Amino acid sequence: MESGSAASARRRAALAERGREAHAAAVGLLWELGVFDRDDYADEVGQPPSPELRTLDGQLAILGGIMRECLVDPDRVARPKEVADVSQVLHEIHAVRFGIHDHLGHERLRRLDRLDQGLGTLRRMTDQDQLLETVCEAAADAGGFERVMLSRVDGDTWRPWRSWASSMGEAELAFRDWIRAVPTIELSQMLLESELVQRREPAIVLRAADDPRVYEPMARASGLVSYVAAPILSGDRVIGLLHADNQGTEMVDLDRDILWFFAIGFAQIFERAVLLGRLREQRVQVMEAMRSVEAVLDELATSTIDLVTRDEATAVGVSRPVRPVVEVERPRVLEEVLTGRELEVLALMATGATNERIAQRLVIATGTVKSHVKQILRKLRVENRAEAISQYLRLTIGARED
Repeated sequence: MESGSAASARRRAALAERGREAHAAAVGLLWELGVFDRDDYADEVGQPPSPELRTLDGQLAILGGIMRECLVDPDRVARPKEVADVSQVLHEIHAVRFGIHDHLGHERLRRLDRLDQGLGTLRRMTDQDQLLETVCEAAADAGGFERVMLSRVDGDTWRPWRSWASSMGEAELAFRDWIRAVPTIELSQMLLESELVQRREPAIVLRAADDPRVYEPMARASGLVSYVAAPILSGDRVIGLLHADNQGTEMVDLDRDILWFFAIGFAQIFERAVLLGRLREQRVQVMEAMRSVEAVLDELATSTIDLVTRDEATAVGVSRPVRPVVEVERPRVLEEVLTGRELEVLALMATGATNERIAQRLVIATGTVKSHVKQILRKLRVENRAEAISQYLRLTIGARED
């Protein structure tokens, strides 16, 4: 059974051929009517038919308009045969244009529906590594492409990273080897990829051999003829690129748009997966900190108490409550390391307050709070807020050191 993409390509080719025939018939008839002698029509009539359906539709619309004007021109009287010939060609032009509009409309809806289904499958994934492993195949399936390549972008450099092809021949295997061996590529002003990063917009290459923006080693290694590319955005920053083609078939504007829509959807899905992963890590760290606090509280609650003075307890080594030591000795440890303002910020952090809440309480800017938090983590030699809070609670509650 013929696939949707194959049927669409066959339909597109048939419409393009029929459009070229209607274009040729119209131009030939306008030659007979003497339109080429008029300077205001010469440019429009002399243009060759475009292989791209939307452009071809525009050309046919112009030719149809010129032919209608010839029929109503008050300076010339059209013969009955001319009227019949013009009417016949106009009918064919309208039929071709209707077919183009119908095909493009249905094709766009069909591919957008397929794209939505593909992104829906990705939305069920919450692991960022799994998303990166499947993104090329998912883009090909959702977008109707035969080959897709994922690249990383880091500042002024980019590097092809992963690829997927519907059929793995010698060319595709060689291209994978090229991806593994290729070094980081500088984003010069002459490259198409530089435009993608700077403009944050998709692009289409109709003929790679004639386009000076194409990175020639990549085109040679992959055998690219025509392809589309789109940036993957995180906020205003481009973090990756997607390239897609159909192995020798000339790409169209709809291919570019579909890949762009996929890149936008994937960026949102990937960002959510990264945030969920970070939340899971923070949850584990907070739970570890809370278990540490629970251990401290259990130790305080189970410490033995004897009817002795503090000096007697110190002299005989009797177990005693730790709180007096905490109130005198442990705060001094923090005071020696942190400033007064940093101690205030750390105390509010221990209550679970966000940076915004801390800023409101201390009447300072949120950026200042972030700076204090950074200094606290550095001075306490911890990696995150949870570890800083755990250390603060240990010191202020008064757990003994192992």
